[in-house]
Amino acid sequence: MKTPSKLLALFLITPFFWSCQVKDSVSDQPYQGKKAFFLLGEHEYGTPESLPAFAKSHLDPLGIESSFAVAECKDRKSPLCHSFKGISDLETADVLILSTRRRFPTTEDMAIIKNFINSGKPVIAIRTASHAFGAREKGEGYQAPEGHAAWNTIDVDMLGAKYTGHYKEKEGGPLQVSAWIEAAATNHPIVENLDFDGPINIGNKLYTYIDRDPAIQILLSAKWAGNEESHPVAWTNEKGGKRVFYMSPGSLDEMATPEIKSLLKSAVLWGLNGDAD
Repeated sequence: MKTPSKLLALFLITPFFWSCQVKDSVSDQPYQGKKAFFLLGEHEYGTPESLPAFAKSHLDPLGIESSFAVAECKDRKSPLCHSFKGISDLETADVLILSTRRRFPTTEDMAIIKNFINSGKPVIAIRTASHAFGAREKGEGYQAPEGHAAWNTIDVDMLGAKYTGHYKEKEGGPLQVSAWIEAAATNHPIVENLDFDGPINIGNKLYTYIDRDPAIQILLSAKWAGNEESHPVAWTNEKGGKRVFYMSPGSLDEMATPEIKSLLKSAVLWGLNGDAD
């Protein structure tokens, strides 16, 4: 049987231990309450599969709550190809992770997307986000249906560079292009918190960009062995109050590498104004 003095001691100590447990819980999840919204609408590179897995493994442990709006159909002949349920949740999100390819949300949903991006809230744009909502004349289903909207200049407006296409895939395997951190970017918060500092291998279907705004900061560039021309593959755009990060790697092979996961995690945390470690 506990004596009165022991009971008193237990009464005094219990709140201390409870306080320590609460503090430990908070420190284990430093981004508790932050919300990440994933807008996914492409099937060529598999981001509707890889990005939810990334959120579970790299964002959930930090306390970041992720929600997903995925295009309801892959078939370009179906109007559901451009239908996303839950875009209204973006209005309360802290960061947008964008990976769509030539999809055309409803006019109302596009207004929500544009308002988020133009407000200066953080956007993490992946691969085909350079032409996320861009229409083209060639092919069925690549024009906005009635009641839906295109955004043909999203590459210039959001990323600060004009997308002009990509190189054909070369023989020799999916990860044969060398990418490196630009010397001028070594002090950028995203770079400082990467899990790597040397060259990495990425996919060989490099995207090409022209008319790059001098305001963007290139973090990583890449080129084929023996080719003198290099291409930016990751950069930030903070012109006009924006807080945008873009990376062209995004295939399943690339997303499976720890280096690309590190880059994406660091970018998300940079977007949230936190320490990316």
